[in-house]
Amino acid sequence: MLTRASTLLLALLVLNVLLGVVCLIVARGERRSRALRLWGWGLLVYSVGILITIPASLPFDLRKIVGNGLIAFAPILTIEGAISHTRHRLNRRWVGAGFALTMLVLLWNHFGGHYEVLVDILAPAQIANILFAVAAYWLVTDPPSDAKAASRFVAASFVSSIAIWSLRMYSIWSSIGVTNDRERADLTIALFGIAQMVIAVGTTLGLLWIEVRKMEATLRRLADLDPLTGLPNRRATVARFEDEARRAERMRRDFGLVVFDVDHFKQVNDTHGHLVGDAALRHVAAVLRDHVRGGDVVGRIGGEEFVVLITDERADGAIAAANRLRAALEATPLNRGLAITMSGGLAMFPADGRDWDELFGVADQRLYAAKHNGRNRVEAPVRPALVASA
Repeated sequence: MLTRASTLLLALLVLNVLLGVVCLIVARGERRSRALRLWGWGLLVYSVGILITIPASLPFDLRKIVGNGLIAFAPILTIEGAISHTRHRLNRRWVGAGFALTMLVLLWNHFGGHYEVLVDILAPAQIANILFAVAAYWLVTDPPSDAKAASRFVAASFVSSIAIWSLRMYSIWSSIGVTNDRERADLTIALFGIAQMVIAVGTTLGLLWIEVRKMEATLRRLADLDPLTGLPNRRATVARFEDEARRAERMRRDFGLVVFDVDHFKQVNDTHGHLVGDAALRHVAAVLRDHVRGGDVVGRIGGEEFVVLITDERADGAIAAANRLRAALEATPLNRGLAITMSGGLAMFPADGRDWDELFGVADQRLYAAKHNGRNRVEAPVRPALVASA
């Protein structure tokens, strides 16, 4: 006949197997997850450890040593998985030494001449509590930037696990080691088995929450990036413009919007092929990215057109900055020796407009003028035919 503790242990086993399998299935999906994979294996190893300790048909020493050894090893896998979301990793030497010490304690307890049931119960919990504390600290101090709340939730689950395991150890010690009350010990194990199930579900959901948040952030980044150049796309560039316009309005500052267009790009495609054309666009993007100032924004808005937001500059400063970018591209031919230039049109906020459509329309008109006036130049509001010296 199963005791309450054995019944709850079986329920804990089934739950951990279910959670472990779910984690392994999710970990093998579109987004490969080391965290969920290791967490899932840890739950399964823990379940096997529980399973081995239950059947009386196995030799007592074998099932207790092997079962509790697996229970002690399981947190190593689960915690290594959980901290995959941070920049930290477990020190294998220290963890290996801790696990080896736990196994030595278990072996000594069974073959050292004086067996204590408390040692089998308490020894595996020590390494688990230490690892839970380390993981909780790292998840709070070094969480993934896209999932801070979820990381704190998982850390709280680990702290709760420490509290539950510590209370469990004390309760069992006081029940068996002090009063030898087996009925109370059985009830204690059953109650804390329920608590462990709640923690297992909560922590697994927390790790899934982290994965969801990171996936959402990845999708947002992909939605905002031009796949060819890696620059912000039109949508993201317009959003950055609106942020900058609000900031400039609030702080009463000017900024410039430059529309650049690669000169003779159709000829590049027709003469050298579309692969070279794509390489040329990536080259232009790299030059712009490398030469814009720290607070400026560069994006590709379609075809061979790029936009640069030159922040916190009046017209003269914006003209100079735009021409530095134009000159940088002219001075950096593609690695095939192909010279690439671009023309630009500059519009100023708020003098030329206060929203995207107004400012972009003015800049686009000046870009057309730059093309008409010979290319490889920037048309601007103050000096409409400014060409930087070669």
